Amino acid sequence: MSFIRPSVATHFTKWREAYFVVFFLILGVWFFLRGTATLNLVLQALGLVISLVGIILLRTTIQRIRFRRTQKAPGMVDVTEREISYFGPMSGKTVSLESLNKIELRESEAYAAIWVLHHSEGDPMIVPTTAKGADRLFDAFTSLSGVKVDALVVALNKTPIHNQVIWERN
Repeated sequence: MSFIRPSVATHFTKWREAYFVVFFLILGVWFFLRGTATLNLVLQALGLVISLVGIILLRTTIQRIRFRRTQKAPGMVDVTEREISYFGPMSGKTVSLESLNKIELRESEAYAAIWVLHHSEGDPMIVPTTAKGADRLFDAFTSLSGVKVDALVVALNKTPIHNQVIWERN
């Protein structure tokens, strides 16, 4: 028997990284205020550095959490050494990040949405946004030059999802 409602447990599970970063940020503010109260420049500097790192980590963590999907589609995504691999129930494919030309987000009848990865090595690779490990694509996509992370996260969280080009190589 659990004393925590399932919706509350789901919320804390999803946002646990953000809560940890907020604790880190509060710790930095506490060091800064403690250093100010005792006129200790070392504590002030340490608190300021921890707080700045906490702010940067909090922004990135929130974007990463909003990128994750809760539903599950068949297949598995893996990103290793700048190569994206998707192994679905019927086929599999691997594409290097260097060969990518365009990333599209499209609505799908079978899944919530799909990523269409156009590359110079052949037919586009289609990856459901809800496949196991699809959250690893966040780091892969943000490593490409010119990707607007905010636009990426907003497009993925829009309901209904509209077909749109997320990134295109110049």
